[in-house]
Amino acid sequence: MTLVIDDTADVRVRNLVSETWYPAGDNVVRWDGLNDLGRDADAANHGIYSVSGNFINPGKYRVRGIIRNEISAHYEFSFNYAGSPPWGTDDHTGGWLANHSPPQAALYLPGKLSPNSSPIILLGCYVSEGVDGFAWVDLKGKKLGGKKWIGGAWTSAPFIAADNFNSASSGNSAYVASIWEATKLSGKFELRLNALSIYKNDFKVIEIGKYPIGAFSRSDLTKVLSGLGVYDNIAVVSLIKKNQLIFIDTKQGHIIDSLHIESPKGVMIDSTGRLMLLSGNKLIGFKSIADALKGAKPQVIIGTGLDDPFAVIEDYRGNFYITNRETNTVKVFNAKGGFLNEVGTPGPSKAGKYNPLHMNNPAGLCIDEKQQLWVTEEDYLPKRVSVWTLDGKLIKAFYGPSKYGGGGTLDPSNKNKAYYSESEKGTMEFTLDWQGGKWEVANINYRPTPDDLKLPLRNAAPETPIYFNGRQYFTNCYTSNPTNGHNTAVLFIDRDGVLVPVAAMGKAADWDILKQDQFKSRLPEGVDLKVDNKNNAAFFIWQDSNANGHVEPEEVACLKGPTLGITIMPDLSFCIASLNGSAVKFSPLTFTDKGIPQYNLSKLQILSAGVLPPASSGGAQVLSATDGWNILTLGVKPYSPLSISGIKDGSVKWTYPDLWPGLHASHRAPVADQPGMLIGTTRLLGEVLNFKNPQMPSLWAINGNHGNVYIFTDDGLFVTTVFRDKSIAPNWRMKTSQRNMRVDTLTLGEENFFPTITKTADEKVYMVDGARSSIVRLDGLETIRRLSDSFVEVLPIDIQKIKAGTLTKATNQNQLKAKMLDVTIFKSKPVIDGVLADWNNAPWVQIDNRGFTMKRTSLPVYDVSASLGVYGDRIYGMYCTGEPSLLQNSGEMPVAPFKTGGALDLMIGTSSKANPNRGAPVAGDCRLIITVVNNKPMALLYRAVVPGTPADKRVPFSSPSNTVTFDRVDDVTSQLEFAAKNGNYEFSIPLSVIGIKPYNGLQIKGDIGILRGKDGQTVSRIYWSNKATGLTSDVPSEAMLTPNLWGTFIFKDQK
Repeated sequence: MTLVIDDTADVRVRNLVSETWYPAGDNVVRWDGLNDLGRDADAANHGIYSVSGNFINPGKYRVRGIIRNEISAHYEFSFNYAGSPPWGTDDHTGGWLANHSPPQAALYLPGKLSPNSSPIILLGCYVSEGVDGFAWVDLKGKKLGGKKWIGGAWTSAPFIAADNFNSASSGNSAYVASIWEATKLSGKFELRLNALSIYKNDFKVIEIGKYPIGAFSRSDLTKVLSGLGVYDNIAVVSLIKKNQLIFIDTKQGHIIDSLHIESPKGVMIDSTGRLMLLSGNKLIGFKSIADALKGAKPQVIIGTGLDDPFAVIEDYRGNFYITNRETNTVKVFNAKGGFLNEVGTPGPSKAGKYNPLHMNNPAGLCIDEKQQLWVTEEDYLPKRVSVWTLDGKLIKAFYGPSKYGGGGTLDPSNKNKAYYSESEKGTMEFTLDWQGGKWEVANINYRPTPDDLKLPLRNAAPETPIYFNGRQYFTNCYTSNPTNGHNTAVLFIDRDGVLVPVAAMGKAADWDILKQDQFKSRLPEGVDLKVDNKNNAAFFIWQDSNANGHVEPEEVACLKGPTLGITIMPDLSFCIASLNGSAVKFSPLTFTDKGIPQYNLSKLQILSAGVLPPASSGGAQVLSATDGWNILTLGVKPYSPLSISGIKDGSVKWTYPDLWPGLHASHRAPVADQPGMLIGTTRLLGEVLNFKNPQMPSLWAINGNHGNVYIFTDDGLFVTTVFRDKSIAPNWRMKTSQRNMRVDTLTLGEENFFPTITKTADEKVYMVDGARSSIVRLDGLETIRRLSDSFVEVLPIDIQKIKAGTLTKATNQNQLKAKMLDVTIFKSKPVIDGVLADWNNAPWVQIDNRGFTMKRTSLPVYDVSASLGVYGDRIYGMYCTGEPSLLQNSGEMPVAPFKTGGALDLMIGTSSKANPNRGAPVAGDCRLIITVVNNKPMALLYRAVVPGTPADKRVPFSSPSNTVTFDRVDDVTSQLEFAAKNGNYEFSIPLSVIGIKPYNGLQIKGDIGILRGKDGQTVSRIYWSNKATGLTSDVPSEAMLTPNLWGTFIFKDQK
């Protein structure tokens, strides 16, 4: 049940209860007479949910509500995903390949070089995040294993080669080459060369070396390295941007020499040691590597017939197979260079009906022992690995996966169709077989060419279909930005299966076209789009009135002022979350005979004035619903910006607390401990869902960054939370997929950017889950019913009684009082045995006591407490957790176990003279991590500031957006005493290691907490004092010390 209280003007004063279960029959729900309009931003920054309120005025109030049965989520099937199951699993046999990049490398290995002694195909991509970028499959394409990264952060396996001379004797099955920046944002690249060696049923990665290769722009990242071959312990690497071959000793790891070659690409070394490589549009060869190093002139093997070749291999007859990108085919030549045949239908990559016989940007290739030709297609529309007979017949193909954050949208009019946009690269249409749970690529709806209209900044390809006036349109307004509303949006029309942009609105400075001189006259006075300051703030409307596909000055109109968040409604109206501080709407006034809507800048409808700026990185979108409702994922004056707002007749009628709006805000958020609590709200999942049943309210949904989705009615009643928080629920990593299985007890995971929701023609509601492009059916929404309104008369005497007997917002404020922890100076030495006997009279502090229980769903209540003490020259600690497996840690990152599982965490500021309110660490501030790796305890001490530490000795912890350094990170395991028993953990370490000399009355800053892990990853961080620890996806934030959020340790003699 959900209940809200409105005043006589139908303005919300209290969201009383949300998605709360009650027994059938009469129930009493108490109201303390407070509204819920207060939002304690400081408490939110400390990770505390504090929604304060004031007493309402005496008067009459209306109680409204909804009831429903259980809402459950059921898996149907996935599309745009090869693999069984079509998502990652802990053993790496599920899912397929990389999200950030398409397949690029392919290599056949015989059984003697395979982890399972059977022949396999190695497949590799350039870069991946969170999923495997390297995999090995059997000859039917079944995935047998995989790895996310090889050779360092981000890089996977864009180039793979075997040593055709002595792979078996060297112990290395294959070699992998990749390129990445040596240090973050340096622009200086390094070549990473690694070997793969069989280890049990897996491959072990052995670093051969990292080699500086110079400075390049980041846009050239995938265009520097162009080929790899290995023979007799010598790797030959081609660097097309440097016109250079590098020869590397794979046993010693050093560079032997280099050779100038014009435009070198794919490298192949046959079993006799003959070195062949593509150079420009030719295949050239040397008798041997030694011959090449002596400066011998290469032989031209194939001099004509190639156009932008990429890779070359040889079959058992000596025929050459070359991926030829100009024709999008594999060209086959005999040993003397004579053309034999072509695999694949030649032609350019273009929008329109999908032809599976046509390859797109073929890259790596190999031939297996069954004489099957495997080709990786380094393209996104689709990402594909295709398998052919040697004479050019397509055997099978493996597609996907979706981009990081996933995506996909069902067609509301025909659920046998789904659409998927690959960022700005294009859009695909899929045909869905609901009976068989199968799918296929049907159409490439949008594939922009260099000659096509350039969309505004960071605009994704269209994905959301709209049917209006007998035509099909599409928009990108829900899928351009992963975390909030986008400042421009484009409307497309379907013309014979190809999508064409016909209208756009938004921030003028984000469209380079409008910066051209011919548009100066269309800009408001004083606006200069070429200058990055407040003077470039302008809003634009463009409509392709003459349908020629170009932006012309007379088709553009502009208005001065800042713009936020554009969405497009089913009636083709554009809604703007904030234009000069107001939410506005532009509806089409007329249509051309080609279906292009016409808008007028002067005909804007103001939905609400006083729109507040975003409080964090989320929100800033508008939905226009039925009965005059407009939903705004921003706050509106005079209410808090930490709100979602409902607008009707130009004024705010309801608000809902949204204390952590956005991805970045979610990093400071706790786990939700009450129904209806919003965490990390980001972007809308699509348009408002309207139902034929008049008793059903209209619904809308917003994404949460911690792995769940929130559904509301259009008039602001919270309906349900779909899926669970990533900190307390299993990941979607099941070993099998079963049609109709319940999945609502899972989490969708952090940064699950692009889920969508659709009501189909049969009145069913489906989600596409996001990262896995899995279709999920939501059952139970059809049971939502509105309660009859009831009224409450509040008299002045009632307010007086409430004030006398009800705790007010001071209860929440008490949580923010300064925290003190008494550290006992023991009279006798504690025994390190994990038994509480020595700690019975010691003071304890609570670290974690979160949790709540709902009907049909039980979440555990945490009970974690800790105590500290000193005896002699050692400090002691005892944790009581009730979690015997808490400290399990994979230890994959030796200097960062805080990323790879559970741990005990102790933070100490050893200097009593340091500023207690310091925001940054000073000398003496340190962190002790204690964990268990391979059943053995491990302890690391992190010291942020050690005066005199050279810059090159500091230990960095980096993410794509930030770096935090520690002057020292020391393994102090040898000095640790540790015991664990039944979820109790006891430890001791010398005071000299930490650097404190305690005495009775000493006061220093400190904090004590735990890390929880799951599947080799840290999923939550919980501390006694600092509650702003929701982030588990950003290494520097998880590493850094924040003494101003710590409590105070007071050392006291034991009485």
